[in-house]
Amino acid sequence: MKNKVIIFSAPSGSGKSTIISYLLYAFPSIEFSVSATSRAPRGKEKNGKEYFFFSTEDFKEKIKNGEFVEYEEVYSGSFYGTLKSELERIWKKGNVILFDVDVKGGINLKKLFGSQALSVFIKTPSVEVLKERLIKRGTDSMEAIEKRISKVEDELKYESEFDAVLVNDNLEKCLKEADSVIGNFINGKKVALFFGSFNPIHIGHLAIAKYLLECCEVDQVRLIISPQNPLKKVDPTYSEKERLSDAENRLECVKKSINNSGLPIVISDVEFSLPQPLYTINTLRYLRKKEPENKHILVIGGDNLAIIEKWHDWKELLNEFEVWVYPRKGYKAKTLSKKYGVKYLNAKLQNISSTMIRKGEANGKNMEKWKL
Repeated sequence: MKNKVIIFSAPSGSGKSTIISYLLYAFPSIEFSVSATSRAPRGKEKNGKEYFFFSTEDFKEKIKNGEFVEYEEVYSGSFYGTLKSELERIWKKGNVILFDVDVKGGINLKKLFGSQALSVFIKTPSVEVLKERLIKRGTDSMEAIEKRISKVEDELKYESEFDAVLVNDNLEKCLKEADSVIGNFINGKKVALFFGSFNPIHIGHLAIAKYLLECCEVDQVRLIISPQNPLKKVDPTYSEKERLSDAENRLECVKKSINNSGLPIVISDVEFSLPQPLYTINTLRYLRKKEPENKHILVIGGDNLAIIEKWHDWKELLNEFEVWVYPRKGYKAKTLSKKYGVKYLNAKLQNISSTMIRKGEANGKNMEKWKL
C-alpha cells in the first residue's frame, strides 16, 4: 500500500518521544512529520525540527488558507496541526509518514486516512507515574503540569479508538512491541477475503481462488466460512446445536478440500466466535482492528453485488473497504461494478453454485463432478 501513515498519540510524559526516536532509527523508510503549533518553543526545541512554530495570528491565517490536513485548539489560543506540505514532501520520497500528535488529532487523522493509517496510543501504567515523569522532565511549571494532568483521564477514555495500545512500563519491552507492530504494518499483506457458507464447496469456488492468486496482486486468499448468512432463512426445525454442528462439518469439509487442492489458501473460522447476526461489515472491521497491518479486500459475486443495498450498512462497507466483484450468470456484474464503484474481475464465468448442487442432489442427480 502506498502513502502509509503511522500515528502516535499519548498524554505528555508517556515516553512517546523516546519510542518514536527508536523507530525512526530502526526503520529508515519512516520519516517524522513535523507538526505546527502556536505555542512557544520549550527548552532546546528548534523551529522545523520538533515543531514549526507560528504565532497564533499566523496559525489562524494558515487555517483560513486551508494549509492544514487537521488542526486542533488543544487549549484556548494554543493550536496544533499537520501541514499538507509535510505530507507531500515525505510521500514524494516514497517514505512512510510518522505523526506525533495529541489524542484528538490522532483520532482525526485515523478517520481521515482509514486503513491507510496505523494509530498507536502510548500510555503509562498510571496517572501517578505520569505526573512523576512530568515533574522530573523539568520543562514545565507545576501549574502547567497540573493543567496537563487534568487532561489525562479524559484522554485515556479514547484509547479504544486506536489500532494499538502500548503500555510504557518497561521501556525495553515497549520498544520490542512497537517494533513488531510497526514492522507488521509496513510489511503487511494484501488479503483477498472470500466469504461464504460453502455448502458445499465446489470447483467454482476453487476457480475464483486460483484466479485471485494467479491474476491479482494479492499476498493471500482467505476463505471466511460463515456459520449463518443473515440474509438467508434458518430452518426452524434446526436446533442451535444442530446449526453449529452443520457449520463445523462444513468447515472441516472446506479444510479437507483445500488441503487436497494443494493451493496456498487460508481457511478462517473467525465468524464462529463473533456475535450474531454475522454482518460482513462487522467481520471486516474486526479483522481490520485485529490486523491493522493488512489491507483487507472483500471479494463477492455479481449476484451479491446485485443485492448489496440489502446488506447491513452497505454504504459504509463500500466506503471503508475495497470490494472486487466476479461475474455470475444472470447478473450484469461489470455494469454493477461501475454503479457502485468497485473493481470488476475479468474472471471466467463459473456456471455452478452451491444451491445448484443441493437442488440437483435433492432431485436425485449425481453432482459429485462439481464438488471438490
